[in-house]
Amino acid sequence: MKRSEARQNVFLNSLTLQVLVALVVGSLLSSTFKYHAKMFIILLMSFLVLVVPIPLFLFKPRWPLNALIPGIVACLFIRAFGVEYEIRGQEHINVRNGGVVLLNHQSAIDIVMLSRLLREFRNIVPVVKKELFYVLPFGIASYLVGVVFIDRQNSASAKDVMKREAVAITKDHLKLAIFPEGTRHDNDTLLPFKKGAFHVAVDAQSVIQPVVVSKYHFLDHKRKLFGRGRVIVNILPEIPTKGMTKADVNALTERCQKLMQSEFDTLSAEVKQYCHAT
Repeated sequence: MKRSEARQNVFLNSLTLQVLVALVVGSLLSSTFKYHAKMFIILLMSFLVLVVPIPLFLFKPRWPLNALIPGIVACLFIRAFGVEYEIRGQEHINVRNGGVVLLNHQSAIDIVMLSRLLREFRNIVPVVKKELFYVLPFGIASYLVGVVFIDRQNSASAKDVMKREAVAITKDHLKLAIFPEGTRHDNDTLLPFKKGAFHVAVDAQSVIQPVVVSKYHFLDHKRKLFGRGRVIVNILPEIPTKGMTKADVNALTERCQKLMQSEFDTLSAEVKQYCHAT
């Protein structure tokens, strides 16, 4: 029995070594391989660092700070691949205020950026599509750190969830991180904002806090390139909605879209010199 276990361990160690060697050699020979390898490893590590501590999350379920240590580890991993985050505007954060945090959405690796922001906000939770809950055990871990799941295919259900979270904004001083574009993309122009986030803010009479993330010049999904670079994340001043009604939502949406597009253009131009897609 011991010999069998020993042979099995040798085989597994040998297989692990072969995979690592293949990743290193492949990344040296092919930029496309490097792209897929980096994306896979970063997302896998983000998955593992959130899933492994699930037993600890059970002591205080639905607590945003459960994700603090996993987030720090995820940021260390992505930094090892040549990506660094610079956070600006921390002075605009009021942890006593609940509200809606708006972010532009570029890639699946935005999950690491959200982890980094948790260190600043401490009470921020993302709103994501319900399908992610069924990616087990990742969905369970996400639920335990406070992630809010909505069914985009069922507008009535989504509205009920967001009404409940509007109460949490006021009662628990929670900040909901919402991608108002609705889907990720890597264009130079932000997609038209959906109005759901603004209805939530107005219903709760809470603040809206735009957070703008510079373009990922180091990452090109179309050409399958993943290089090195810097990401600048600027936390802009809060926008109050107290006294606003549903009639103000359209103007509020347009105001935030223009503000975030202008800041996105500025940050993306600044950070371009520090990014290399190969």
